[in-house]
Amino acid sequence: MTPEEAQRLESNIQKTLSIHAKSDKSYLWMAYWVIFEREADPDGLEGWLNDIKAGLNRADVIQKMVESSEFQTRLSGEASSVSILDQKLPPA
Repeated sequence: MTPEEAQRLESNIQKTLSIHAKSDKSYLWMAYWVIFEREADPDGLEGWLNDIKAGLNRADVIQKMVESSEFQTRLSGEASSVSILDQKLPPA
């Protein structure tokens, strides 16, 4: 994934989730589904909630999730990073 594609992905995820998520917990639940295509595990969810409470903003959470080894492994299994954007998010 190029830096431009990663930035576009992070921006689109942030916009989409910010519109629909009213609480930090619902924001993180949706982020897990969009980024990892799975439910949030209790320990991971609690860790992210603690990070947000400690001052990490939502955009930084998305960036860290996209940079995670879990997402990078999933991404490498996809045909292209553009296909992920087209399947998951509305056009910017």
